[in-house]
Amino acid sequence: MGAALGGVNAADRSSPYTRTVAVRAWLRRGHVWVGLGGTALFLGLFFWQVDISHFWQAMKGADYIWAVPAVALWFLAAWARSLRWGLILRPVAPLSLRALYPVLVIGYMANNLLPARLGELIRAYILGERYGVGKVQALGTVAVERVTDGLTLVGLLAVGAMFVEMGGVVKALAWANLGLFLGGFLVLSAALMKREAALRFMGLLARPLPAPWRAKVVGAWDAFIGGLESLRSPGILIGALCAGTVAWVLEAAMYYLVGKGFGLEGDPALYLVLAGAANLAVALPSTSGGIGPFEWATQQVMVGAQTSRGVAAAYAVALHGLLLIPVIIAGLAFLWATQLPVWATLEKEEVAQVRDRWAG
Repeated sequence: MGAALGGVNAADRSSPYTRTVAVRAWLRRGHVWVGLGGTALFLGLFFWQVDISHFWQAMKGADYIWAVPAVALWFLAAWARSLRWGLILRPVAPLSLRALYPVLVIGYMANNLLPARLGELIRAYILGERYGVGKVQALGTVAVERVTDGLTLVGLLAVGAMFVEMGGVVKALAWANLGLFLGGFLVLSAALMKREAALRFMGLLARPLPAPWRAKVVGAWDAFIGGLESLRSPGILIGALCAGTVAWVLEAAMYYLVGKGFGLEGDPALYLVLAGAANLAVALPSTSGGIGPFEWATQQVMVGAQTSRGVAAAYAVALHGLLLIPVIIAGLAFLWATQLPVWATLEKEEVAQVRDRWAG
């Protein structure tokens, strides 16, 4: 029998009954229903006023040969993202691109399958298990990565807006995210530069907890701040922003190639706006993979560029499918190679505890 985990042995945890109980417990969580509601709302807005026959005609008439180079561009963009993560990790644990690339793809795969961006947690966990990096420190580097991502996407929107007209919804999304990510950058920087004050503040927040738990919370916060060390180096930050920009431009080029399969032409700057808007929209409430907000934002941008709603809807569905399915397959293959099955990774006792707090 496997070692007991939380009173249930490993074999029992993998049984269909135990998984069913776990799924039911998961569905009782409020954030799951908020995500489902968000997806339903945005899919409703997405299909509203769409001629379904026109949609299916566009889906069937597309030239999917363009999907091959398009998907290849995404995996090339993942290489640039791995380079960026390596730069951010350098003050904590210098790791090679060869080490980081599969872990990053696994994280994206998990984000596509699981709610609450649990892929970030899995990335940190695998990094700790395979390379001895502190797991909470690794989460700190992911936080820096997310902030640089947000600022880069807003920057792409700004550049694209110089060449193509943006709708009011896209402009509002850009301004809201600019404030969010600039605020996040300032908070993380302040926590790093004023570390002792940040630890005292966390101690005050944790005061209602029993002393042992309070010490753990403050210790975890201290380790998380340790993962922010890259913010001290202008060189690392500039390098991370440049690598992130290369990644998103490559992804925008992917969107352009998929568009060619649907007979869509237009200013390449349009696809910079699309990359920014669609990927900022996935922060809105939804189920895993940003299903709903991504399609809706993509449709908004393309309709604003004088694409018919039916073709814009077909393009959005095909594009998102190409962003999700190949990454899920590659991520599962990489995860299998690590000998850490998805369920076992999430159900390890220490991961499950953090997972439940992370997901709310």
